[in-house]
Amino acid sequence: MLFEFYCTECSKYFDVKLNVALSGNYRIHCPECGHVHFRKVSGGNITDVRFPDNHESILIEDIRPMKACSREFRTEKVGRDPLLDDSWRSKLDVVEAQ
Repeated sequence: MLFEFYCTECSKYFDVKLNVALSGNYRIHCPECGHVHFRKVSGGNITDVRFPDNHESILIEDIRPMKACSREFRTEKVGRDPLLDDSWRSKLDVVEAQ
């Protein structure tokens, strides 16, 4: 499935194809700045759980998308996990309110 990610380091959006049928830990590198995003997949969904780089559990995939996958705007055409999207939106609302 194709997912849209937002990099907090370089403020760019990028698309990543994840096989959410495989539960486990994924390490996704931003194609613009190389910042590493850690994601845990469970039950076919990307969870809100993050894991550190030195975590002992199994790494399912180390993903390095091509630079052509990045952009400066968000698109509604790419699939998103609604739970994760709502979670990030609520966190952004708190930060903006401060």
